Amino acid sequence: MPKVTIPNTSLEFFFTDNGAPTAEKYTTYIIVHGHSYHAAVFQRLVPLASERGVRLICVNRREYPGSTPHTAQELRVYASGSHEERATLLHEEGVNLAICVDEIIQKYALSSVTLVSWSLGNTFTMAAMASILSFPVQSQLRIRTSVKRVILWDAPIEALGIPCPPNSYLPLYDTELAPEARGPVFSKWVQSYFNHNDLSSHDPKQLNYRTHDTSKRRTFEDLSPAEFQGMADHSASDRCDTVLTKPPFASIISAVVEQALFNPDIRSAWNHPGISYVVGEANPWNVLVAAWTIQERVKEFNGKTPISFTFVEGVNHFGMWDDPKKFLDVLIGCNKA
Repeated sequence: MPKVTIPNTSLEFFFTDNGAPTAEKYTTYIIVHGHSYHAAVFQRLVPLASERGVRLICVNRREYPGSTPHTAQELRVYASGSHEERATLLHEEGVNLAICVDEIIQKYALSSVTLVSWSLGNTFTMAAMASILSFPVQSQLRIRTSVKRVILWDAPIEALGIPCPPNSYLPLYDTELAPEARGPVFSKWVQSYFNHNDLSSHDPKQLNYRTHDTSKRRTFEDLSPAEFQGMADHSASDRCDTVLTKPPFASIISAVVEQALFNPDIRSAWNHPGISYVVGEANPWNVLVAAWTIQERVKEFNGKTPISFTFVEGVNHFGMWDDPKKFLDVLIGCNKA
């Protein structure tokens, strides 16, 4: 079971790895998963990555299978900590994730890394980027040298601390549903395909908030319970992920994103890696609103913070499962842009 340990701690991070390609020079994609669905959700990319000559390393965040759980004190902070406690904890988790990446870089002598974060995983990658000046100097140097690009993949508004537009809908907060029903309804909702209206308008009124495309099956609709349990851990997300999507964390996460993407000192400390933002157009509305918000923020900087945006037609939140070839092509294409 491949793992790395954070120096001077007992913290371990489990990861999957398809192994080094035969080519001397290759790109390694280190992927950070989102809410509930862990590294196993990327398994359909693995054989394709090997065929394409790229390396795919998928990290399980803390609390997920194989990685070190949070302490009781950390879980208390997630659930009910003060603003300052929560900000400190997210900063520390960012440092831990970044050092995990550095340990993987050292373990395999990686020279070309693309750091990819999917869904809620973007919160932790943004925290890692924002905290670089807190890393050991040698870690900073290795990351500056090896990480060539960062890809934000299907980040929802909750992962970036962006407020909901008026009259929006999210099953997790649907008071008409019993509390125990909200998670299962959300799971079906996020696996669905949505037909939206004019996406070029960047107008939230053009989005379809509730009604999924019934002509397309939900991503995991035909999966057996055992297969589904092999790639998702809802008990882990209940302990430390869902709370991140709630209002008390929004301002903390928003400040982290501002540092990671728009602070020139932070970008310089990372040696100005390319930043790509990838979105499937059949996603739920909250993913599209997040992308539009970041696009508008980039415009405010008049090109000083270049971020490339790719909108993928017909792909929902689980493109790596339903159409892995297309999604791998998009990821590889980001490094050629």
